[in-house]
Amino acid sequence: MTSIIILVHNAYDYVKNTIETLQMTKNKDYEVIVLDNASEKKVQKLLLKLYQEKKIDKLIFSQENTLFAKGNNIAFRFCDPKSDRVLLLNSDIDIRNPEWLDEMNRIYEKGITSLGIVEGNPYTRVDGFCFMIDKELYQKYLLDENFEWWWSITKLQAEVLKDGYPVKGVKDYQNLIFHYGGMSGTDFRNAKGMQIDGEKVVSWFANHEINIINHIDNTNTIYKPNSKANRIYRKLKNKK
Repeated sequence: MTSIIILVHNAYDYVKNTIETLQMTKNKDYEVIVLDNASEKKVQKLLLKLYQEKKIDKLIFSQENTLFAKGNNIAFRFCDPKSDRVLLLNSDIDIRNPEWLDEMNRIYEKGITSLGIVEGNPYTRVDGFCFMIDKELYQKYLLDENFEWWWSITKLQAEVLKDGYPVKGVKDYQNLIFHYGGMSGTDFRNAKGMQIDGEKVVSWFANHEINIINHIDNTNTIYKPNSKANRIYRKLKNKK
């Protein structure tokens, strides 16, 4: 069983799209845990509605924006005792293939499997928007809250690699899911640990490397992306 953890901070349309398209997932052996990071009232009302519709299994409201590391660590405490994997999923996702979870499970080994990679800058690593990890390993390390945003996921995967477990990143994943990116605002800019030196990040890995997989979609299923979410996304991009 997989515990899917989603952190939410505003971005009403994207949150709605993420949770609603998640319902098309063919593999039903998962639970959805949502932690709301002090969103505006209309988002909180949306989450309550989705919870009442049983599209969310566990819903936690925080009075503050706990950001990425602390928020996921809090939500992790609510994982079902029967789950053996944890999947950290961003709240600005469009599920595009009902078999996305099956495809991730197909290549999974005890360790980490993630959709998306970050090449270089300063070390090639897996991305964190759809990040599956063995529950036992998450419990062992947790996300380091001294790095409140993306460096926490980087440090976690470095620790798993050094422990001898594989870290797999899928490069071409967009027929499975689409990640809009950056829809929850800019609070991360003041997050603790953002100014870490690149050489320090490289040292975490101790020359261990991730396994890059080009493509894992063996299905013929094509799902049309959510038109409203895409329209808002294009509008926001044009403003930049």
